[in-house]
Amino acid sequence: MGLRSLVYDRAMAAAEDVAIVDVARSWTYGEVADQVGRTAAALMHAEVRPGDRVGVHFNKSADGFIAMHAVVSIGAVAVPLDPASPATRLARICKEMDISVVLSHAPRRKTIEALHDLQYLRAVIGLDADLSSAKAITPAEVNNFESRPPTPSGDDSLAYIVTTSGSTGEPKGICHTHASGLAYAEMSVRTFDIRSVDRISDISPYHFDISTFSLWATPLAGATNIIINEAYQRLPASHSQLLADEAVSIWYSVPFLLQQLVVRGDLTNRNLDALRWVQFAGEVAPPAMIAKMMSYCPNARFANSFGPAEVNVCTMAVFDSPPQTDEPLSIGFPVDRTQVRVTHQTAESPIAEHEVAGSEVGEMWVATPQLMTGYWNRDETNALVTKTVDGDRYYRTGDLVSRTETGEFSFHGRVDHQVKVRGFRIELGGIETLLESVVHTSQTAENVVVAVLRSSTGEDELIAGILGATSAFSSSDFLSAAASVLPAYAVPTRTALISEPAFTGSGKLDRRVLRASTIEEVRDEK
Repeated sequence: MGLRSLVYDRAMAAAEDVAIVDVARSWTYGEVADQVGRTAAALMHAEVRPGDRVGVHFNKSADGFIAMHAVVSIGAVAVPLDPASPATRLARICKEMDISVVLSHAPRRKTIEALHDLQYLRAVIGLDADLSSAKAITPAEVNNFESRPPTPSGDDSLAYIVTTSGSTGEPKGICHTHASGLAYAEMSVRTFDIRSVDRISDISPYHFDISTFSLWATPLAGATNIIINEAYQRLPASHSQLLADEAVSIWYSVPFLLQQLVVRGDLTNRNLDALRWVQFAGEVAPPAMIAKMMSYCPNARFANSFGPAEVNVCTMAVFDSPPQTDEPLSIGFPVDRTQVRVTHQTAESPIAEHEVAGSEVGEMWVATPQLMTGYWNRDETNALVTKTVDGDRYYRTGDLVSRTETGEFSFHGRVDHQVKVRGFRIELGGIETLLESVVHTSQTAENVVVAVLRSSTGEDELIAGILGATSAFSSSDFLSAAASVLPAYAVPTRTALISEPAFTGSGKLDRRVLRASTIEEVRDEK
């Protein structure tokens, strides 16, 4: 039954086991299954049918976990909506995916009311709201429904759609089936040996693909989700105290949150002995920061998980001891049942025909049962990014990688971030990784470097934007050090100091905004 019955099956086997620990209370699997069933009944009352897309608009909470499982339990398609996005953007998503029913809760009331004004909603479930033309099914009314079991149907049907902006900034829906979501959950349980005694950090917003680890793998194994809401994320010392108090055993987040714990989390006064796995993904992680975090987690193995939302996770590097150099971390070997091709692809040539030789850099193509069916309503794009080779369906990731003699992969940036400087093709992400290794040797672990190409007086100029520089930062020293690790044509001509960070809705640093800030800083110098 795919993802439909994960919570229900676990409740049948161990109803009294703890499923979720939220700020206000703990939930057993029996209680979660009952509430999922009542919410599912409310969805059916609102005439939601299998295949219908349903908006799921929640802050990080047990409510959001229950809503996601309720939608998939009746064969409908869950579309988690970014709680930080304005109603205008959410309305575009709802219009494109024909979403007329939304699940939400009290903290999102204002956004839902604004969304209703912009986009026709047939029903809003779980929220006390006065919406003139939409049926509002309040929390009290949801609880009055009789809990219903999951609806059987095929595993090839859609289960959830993750929306991402990609390189264009426009919403794009990544469609996953019950089969692809379950394949990811099963791979995760095997890889991390997740057991019912494990306590999993549940930290990523539901519209971010990292959240599917705690959504699907945790109930599959019968483990406990520890909700780490936005308030804790903003206070690293409180965040680390929660990890210690709740004896979290498996952590998963973007590297930035680990970095905040290292810098501001008061980890010298925390007992993190319960941690046995620390998994990170979504961004390039500074080796020095990972080494420092490892010193506070004596019993933990660290996993650098790599892969776009389209394939969940496709490769993984496991570290049992701190990195010994500032070289970019490996992205490891393919995970279970996953095949990787490295091709001669460029942005101008999208057909995967020939694999590169030896350790050459090429574009990563991935075949895995975790692969999406495609992008919602993007037939032309789907045809460009997928190709069947020897009976296996591959996805073009746009990631540039190389393979070592042992089969391990290294990441070299993105095809769509390539630019030309004085006739030489360079990849901005790869340049940024090397520049960050330079700045970390003399600054704090918080430094982030973005590289941007700017046309100035007819000649392209590569500029390094520095976020989080201390008063000791020296532009001339930094540029001299950069010249020791980069070819001459890739060394920035100048630096610009960025005063404020910017984040995407999934909590990652928004490098697109930081690059724009770098241009503004340079322009203001004129």
